[in-house]
Amino acid sequence: MTLDELKTQASTDLPITDQEHLDQESYRNQELKSKWLDYKTRYELLLVRNKGDYQKLYRAKWEYYGGKSDAKIYATKPFDLKVLKTDLAMYINSDDDIIALGAKISYLEIVIKFIDGVIKSIDNRGWDVSHAIGWKKFEAGMV
Repeated sequence: MTLDELKTQASTDLPITDQEHLDQESYRNQELKSKWLDYKTRYELLLVRNKGDYQKLYRAKWEYYGGKSDAKIYATKPFDLKVLKTDLAMYINSDDDIIALGAKISYLEIVIKFIDGVIKSIDNRGWDVSHAIGWKKFEAGMV
């Protein structure tokens, strides 16, 4: 599920739709929270996996640019420069594969931050329902 799909899902999940049955909306909060916690867990696991992949890729690029990779790798993808140890980080961090995986990690972090915001809104939704019930009592003269 992409961030845009999650945004669409949140825009349908968060509004209080049934003004007449606020008690049911209150119960719905638990279902929504469970759903969004599941999303958060999935994306956190993806993030952990991608961070591990990043570390492996970083090591492979370090070996490649440092001249320590297997000869077969240089046969398929030649690299004839002699890179100083102080310059290795610059070469590694500007590598297209490293940049792509770093962008994927950043995307996952943004998605998790968005999901955290939705979960916080679901928590606040309970207060909204409570205040709406209080207002209905006030209007009915029950306060």
